[in-house]
Amino acid sequence: MPAREIYLLSPRSLAPETIAVAFAKTSRSPESFRAIAAELSDEKSAQFHEKWVVGYGHASVAEHAVLHIAFENISRLAIESIEGNRLASYTEKSTRYQKWELADFTIPPELSEAGHPLCDEYVETVRFLFKTYADSLEPVRKLILERFPRRENEKDEAWDRRIRSKYVDVCRFILPAASLANVGMTANARVLENMIRKMLSHELLE
Repeated sequence: MPAREIYLLSPRSLAPETIAVAFAKTSRSPESFRAIAAELSDEKSAQFHEKWVVGYGHASVAEHAVLHIAFENISRLAIESIEGNRLASYTEKSTRYQKWELADFTIPPELSEAGHPLCDEYVETVRFLFKTYADSLEPVRKLILERFPRRENEKDEAWDRRIRSKYVDVCRFILPAASLANVGMTANARVLENMIRKMLSHELLE
């Protein structure tokens, strides 16, 4: 009786595409996953993927290739569109715990590159919102300090963290959709393909 084995095909030693192909080949190969993976090179994996996933539409193979993608300095609007692809995992820079700087916003290329007559008004409005946000932080912080006094035996760091999460959370609603943020995404290649297709057909250039 063959021995039972459960093990990791490590992404540190194998490319995501190679792992996906190794899993795909098990449907027709009696070899172990280790043996299948050992026979594959990046080039062979790419050829298999091109033939069976792209050529024949076996998209389920792509689900075994998991990718971790970092998006930095994109608008909240773009993040909402990305996170609309629900079959993925996301973690984003939180407006609840971090403060935004005055220049942390985007100017859409539809305005900046086309010399749009409303570009200056847009920038002026967004800067006004960011300044209002920045000017609101300290007054709201003082109000929160009054309403949420330090607990008995609460350390400075813990108290500061608790207060910060409350006043920054209140002020974040002033920030516009143009605010820049970061988001990390973990998704399989099939989801990523669908997401790219969706992004390419999006009405916004960003």
